[in-house]
Amino acid sequence: MPMTVVEGRRLNLSHLDKVYFPRTGTRKGEVITYYATVQSALLPHLRDRPLSFLRCPEGVEGERFFAKSPPAGTPGWVRTVAVPSTAGGLRQVVVEDGATLVWAANLGCVEFHVPQWHGAEPAVADRLVLDLDPGEGADVLTCRAVARLLRERLAADGLTTWVKTSGSKGLHLLVPITPTPGEEVSRYAKAVAAELERLHPDLVVHTMAKARRVGRVLVDWSQNAARKTTAAPYTVRARPRPTVSTPVSWEELDRARSAGDLEFTIADVPGRLRADGDLLAPLLLPSRARPLPEAAGPARGAPAAPGRRPAPAAPERAAPGRPRRPASTPAVTAASTPASTPAATAGARPPEPPLEVMRPAAVDEVPEPDGLGGSGVVYELKLDGFRCLAFARGDRPPYLQSRSGRDLSADFPPIARAVARLPVGLVLDAELVAWRDGRFAFEELLRTRAAREADDVVLGLIAFDVLALPGGQDVRGLPLTDRRRLLAEVLAGVPPPVQQVMATTDRAEALSWVERLAATGVEGLVCKGAASPYRARGAGRVWVKYRPHDTTDATVTALTGTAGRPQALLLRLEDGREVLSSPRLTPVQARRVAEAAAGLLGEPRTDPEHGPVHPLAGPLRAEVRLDTGRVLRARFVRLRGD
Repeated sequence: MPMTVVEGRRLNLSHLDKVYFPRTGTRKGEVITYYATVQSALLPHLRDRPLSFLRCPEGVEGERFFAKSPPAGTPGWVRTVAVPSTAGGLRQVVVEDGATLVWAANLGCVEFHVPQWHGAEPAVADRLVLDLDPGEGADVLTCRAVARLLRERLAADGLTTWVKTSGSKGLHLLVPITPTPGEEVSRYAKAVAAELERLHPDLVVHTMAKARRVGRVLVDWSQNAARKTTAAPYTVRARPRPTVSTPVSWEELDRARSAGDLEFTIADVPGRLRADGDLLAPLLLPSRARPLPEAAGPARGAPAAPGRRPAPAAPERAAPGRPRRPASTPAVTAASTPASTPAATAGARPPEPPLEVMRPAAVDEVPEPDGLGGSGVVYELKLDGFRCLAFARGDRPPYLQSRSGRDLSADFPPIARAVARLPVGLVLDAELVAWRDGRFAFEELLRTRAAREADDVVLGLIAFDVLALPGGQDVRGLPLTDRRRLLAEVLAGVPPPVQQVMATTDRAEALSWVERLAATGVEGLVCKGAASPYRARGAGRVWVKYRPHDTTDATVTALTGTAGRPQALLLRLEDGREVLSSPRLTPVQARRVAEAAAGLLGEPRTDPEHGPVHPLAGPLRAEVRLDTGRVLRARFVRLRGD
């Protein structure tokens, strides 16, 4: 058994070659070496705080358990302190020196968790903690959006916020405060979290129910309770890889382009400390502590919510096989429209399907805020789905009108049921989307209803405009800004799968969304003149769409290869040019094209330029990426569906 001396203490280290992290081959000795290397930064954050340990003596994939009481055989030189306990007589270890740190790591203590108070003043917190935990469909970059909002909100109360990764999926926000009883800190933290949820219901939740957290971030305020603990800065986490809860600067957080940019392991942190020191060191300075406001409520001078919802929400999933009980829908009627709303079209009959929709024109650049008529621009996320006008018709079945006028209700029963619960007469312009594996999955919309149900695909209806209010009052003649306000009012309290799209009037913020959310399947932006009425004719002058890639839509006129295994597509571009897709379709692409074209194929013929082809007797649309070099090439991206 190897023996070492740490700060004059003799320690017998055991099983240093035991693999603690099988997926990376990281051994126990490497974990102990890491803790010994970072102790100068870690120990100040542990000092005088009773510790809870997550012990994994057989590695992170073996048995694990939390331990608070000192184990049998604890050396006499290890400091312990008495802590409040309903059982009485509880003592916990305090790690304040390198010898105790190495001793604990040798016991298999992988994670170190601390309360927000010191042993000298139990239950009196000297810092506030908010744990940002992403639900399914969200990630650490979604947490970043919430962290920015919280930073501004807390600053309005005179509080300064530091940030670290949790070492798992989220972020921890840390705020130094003057000593305050834990119940008061919890009350304030809960109020802030609840306020943020009211402002950003599609982004934030402050309650633990997992069913509400799909696509959202839980702002866990409860870790401020005296009995709760939080992963300490620089602690290793018992994850598949040896990740570390790592302090980051706000500038570094802003620069991150992917979740991987904010994941750090025991191999990364020592170098960061050599380069930048402990980024959380100011958190420990008494001069940085500030008192909490006397009353937890809206901040004095708190900034307005920036734009609308800085991250998309995934459609909420019901428990498999269990229908969700409809939430009560607010009784929003035409009569309840605020008096400040401009008069809508009076005496008109309620709009009935089919209606002609506004179709934005494609542009290569995102318009400036003074473009599109000069009255301001609303920037909305362009989602990856089917365009859908949703008609709530009371005793009659709901109608989900596709862009071509077809009723999609029979193909998407969960959305039809949700629309049936909306106030009678309401007409929404929306995108019907599918959500799977943490992203919008357009290809799922092309599958059969039975196939989607078998794979538990989540559907959503993301509304971006209202054409008629409850009762059938036509509001298409109103400016977009008024229609958006009415849309927010009419959807207030309406549960998923019906939600309102993310939008902002800040061009820079909108562009950052596109970059940050590309991995979720967000296509780009739809940019709309703020004063624009809803008129199908001339939409291209006041509504435009921007995709960050050089993609365009095309019509599939024929297939090469066999009917069951197409090899390439003969495409007619919007400008009338014809081109053969290249390279060959992948097996997955070929299967989807064959399924979509099964009822459209005509008799085989020979094309003078492309040889034997199977012409299509009906329309099939595709999205392609063009290479406009010396030879025009079109790479097939996907089918466009309806």
